[in-house]
Amino acid sequence: MPEWLPLALSFCVMEDECLVCRELRGDVAVPGGFLLRDEPVTAFHLPPLDERGSPYLGHLLIVTHRHVARLGDLNDDESAAVGRAATWLARALTEAGGAEWVYSAVIGTGVPHFHLHLIPRYPDTPRTVPWHEVNQWEGARRGRADEIAQFVERLRARIR
Repeated sequence: MPEWLPLALSFCVMEDECLVCRELRGDVAVPGGFLLRDEPVTAFHLPPLDERGSPYLGHLLIVTHRHVARLGDLNDDESAAVGRAATWLARALTEAGGAEWVYSAVIGTGVPHFHLHLIPRYPDTPRTVPWHEVNQWEGARRGRADEIAQFVERLRARIR
């Protein structure tokens, strides 16, 4: 077990129904592993799940270790760490991931544990596809676990 994990989990409600808590605990496989571990936050690629299939390649999540639901609930350390992580990962998505643009969104209605989505827009995405549907059009890039792991390794080399 990584040395940072027990501390992270002490801030995370150990609820079986919280997907983010399960990901942080290692109950859900995260292809390529964690991209970033900055004390109050962890970042990783959206994992494939049976109910959603292969995810959009490059869809990253930045999650808090502490179980809080909304952006306005973050403390100063968490918000600073989220900002740093978002900047580093957006840069990696454009420099090593091939994105021409990176969208960010905090939605939180599906899983009540803070997570910032970073969603790349690739050059081959038709201009008619709105930002919130770049992962849904017929030609959207999708990745299996092995493809995600390779993608994560390319990003990891560019972080910071």
